[in-house]
Parts: sequence; C-alpha cells; structure tokens
Amino acid sequence: MTDPTILILAGQRLGKVDPLAAKHGVEHKCLVPLLGRPLIAHVLAIVEAAFPDASILVSINDVHALDTEPSAAPLIAAGRLRTVASAKNLLESVLAAADTAGWPLLITTGDNVLMTPEALRDFHAFCLADQADGAAMFARKEAVLAAHPEGQPRFWKFRDGEFSGCNTFWIKDRGALSVAEIFRRGGQFLKFPRRFIEAFGLVNLIGFRLNLFRVDQLLRRISRRFGRKVVAKIVNDGRLAIDVDTEFSHMVAERLLRAKGG
Repeated sequence: MTDPTILILAGQRLGKVDPLAAKHGVEHKCLVPLLGRPLIAHVLAIVEAAFPDASILVSINDVHALDTEPSAAPLIAAGRLRTVASAKNLLESVLAAADTAGWPLLITTGDNVLMTPEALRDFHAFCLADQADGAAMFARKEAVLAAHPEGQPRFWKFRDGEFSGCNTFWIKDRGALSVAEIFRRGGQFLKFPRRFIEAFGLVNLIGFRLNLFRVDQLLRRISRRFGRKVVAKIVNDGRLAIDVDTEFSHMVAERLLRAKGG
C-alpha cells in the first residue's frame, strides 16, 4: 500500500491572534504546550507512527515556526518534512499546499492530538479499497459523548444519526480538488442556505434540512453532482472528533491523553 503525503493544517486566521496561543504565550496555536509538548509534536508523533516513510507538509503562517521545534528537527533534516505558507482560509491553504504535494493526500490538523496511528492507517486503507476520490472521517454523537460529555458541542444531523467531523480528510489526486473548490465561496454553508444551494443544489439543501438523507445518501448525491466519488469513514472512537480549540478542550484533551497513557 502506497503511503499518502500527509498535510497538517496548522495555520491561523491572518492578522488574528489565536486566543489559546495568546494565553500560553506562543505565536502559533500548534505550539501551545500539552503535557509538556507542543500540540504539533503530538500530531507529528501520530503521523510518524502511522506512516514512518511518508512525506509531511505543514501549512503554517510562518514557514520558519518549526525550525527550532525538537519534534520537527529530525524530520526536516531527513527531508521528510517541509513547511508551506498557509493562506487566508483552510481551503486556500489546502490548494496552496497541493501545488507541491504528492498523491494521495491525507489531511489533518495541528491540534488533532487525539487522533491515532491506527485510525489514520485504517482511513487511508478504506479510501483506497473504496476507490474514493475524496473522503472525510466522522464519529457518531454517541461515541463522542461517551469519550467526554462536553468534548464536542457541534453535530451534523442526518437521518441515520448525528455526527461530528474528525478534521481528517483524504484526496486521491489533483483532479479530486474540484470537489473541494466549491468551498472557496461556500464556507459556513450551513449558516447561509444560498451558499449551500450554490455548492450542492436546492434539492440537497431541502433534504438535508428535513433530515431526509443518511450520510451515505447525501454523499452519493454530491458525488453525482461533481462526477467524483466522495465517501465518509465512520469511526467508533469518539475521541478522534475532539480537537484543541479552546482552553476547555485543551483540558479535555489533556485528561483523555492522561487516561490512555499519552
């Protein structure tokens, strides 16, 4: 099985100071300490354990931000890790990084400290076996709440349940970026129905709002719309949907990592 290129999104909104970074006295949220190591160090260790030979791209505002980070130094020295400048939003950052990326591309975030090597490997294998063009990882609400009752407050409602994204995605090749391209103008489409319609069509919006579709049904409809196969991998480990966005989620992640000996 060919290893993917790993893209770690670790940028932050241009011109804005991340509140969690500011509280911990660092410039970049991915350098916020957790159990004595920066968030990015946890993520790099997970990626390294999952794919020991994979190339790694880190999308970050300052491309020199990891130059003195001990967890990154050996990977940089080995030529396996490069930093690329992040852009104004997540989509633009993915597109910018894709210019120099190998394929397939497995994307996660610099605060995804509860991800596991096994989950990343299983996700990659699932995408290859399903001959997907693009994929996203989700966890069921019940699994997330079982991991921590307040670990993740936001869920997407479908006919077959409520789900939370795990900030982990997979793109087969450059051609599959066409599916993601629509989010350049369709960000936060759940808050703005007109943007959803531009992205996925009125019928799909109505069906989503009325909970008429299962997750797989909606993705099949979207796949037909764009001519690319988009799938979801549903994981049983609810911790994978809990990232570090706030001081509270930082506390939750620390508690969960301690519990599993991390």
